[in-house]
Amino acid sequence: MKNTFLLLVFLATVFTSYSQELLDAPFINFENPDQAIDLFESIVDKNSYPINYVSTTRKYSYNNRLGLGGDATFFNITSDDVIVTQGTGWSVNFETRGDFRDDFDLIYSLGIFNHNFSVNENVTNDKIDMSTLGVEIKFLLAWKIAQSDYFSIEAGPALQLNGELKIGNEERYGESFIGGSNPVAIQEFQNTMPVNLNGVIGFSGGVRNFRVTAHYHYSLVDSLTGTNLIGDDIDGNFSFLSVGGRFYF
Repeated sequence: MKNTFLLLVFLATVFTSYSQELLDAPFINFENPDQAIDLFESIVDKNSYPINYVSTTRKYSYNNRLGLGGDATFFNITSDDVIVTQGTGWSVNFETRGDFRDDFDLIYSLGIFNHNFSVNENVTNDKIDMSTLGVEIKFLLAWKIAQSDYFSIEAGPALQLNGELKIGNEERYGESFIGGSNPVAIQEFQNTMPVNLNGVIGFSGGVRNFRVTAHYHYSLVDSLTGTNLIGDDIDGNFSFLSVGGRFYF
């Protein structure tokens, strides 16, 4: 009776497939309880192998890392009140890139930028060079095509902290007017939203320690807060294309 009880306990604790095999097999007579215990331990050890095998075959990714890089920026302002000529600037970026799902990474990025552009004075049509210094904080979701760590399409929101729109070295343009039929004093044009919400979309691709990036950034709200000579609000949305590279450590 004692041997039969131990055998029932054994059958109830092993995996279903092994239990079925034992039930279909001829009855096993144990001369003592130690034989049943030894057989039980050997089957448990055998079942531990598939579990260890699965854990060692998990997909490896190197994307949990820090990045440092720079971009060339091509900045513009989309406005019905002022004609802006695109200029070339730069940005320095610090970011982290981490696994989110098999198909996706998350990117947190902080970039310090200096955008350049120009406008034309109304009377002389002189080109007035201008620039703005600020910070952009990006939160992007990166879709890894075919679960590849070497190319991804990236999109998400960004918070942009804007500095003043500054005139270049030509301080004599500080009292100038720009714009079309309803002129805008350049001092009014320099008034901007201190914070913008941007939408960002683009891609990156490369190898383990280096990726090339290209992103388009567009402000989702009006960035200009000044008025023209007749007191109407002027509108304008910041936008820029950034192209550069990242080194990962």
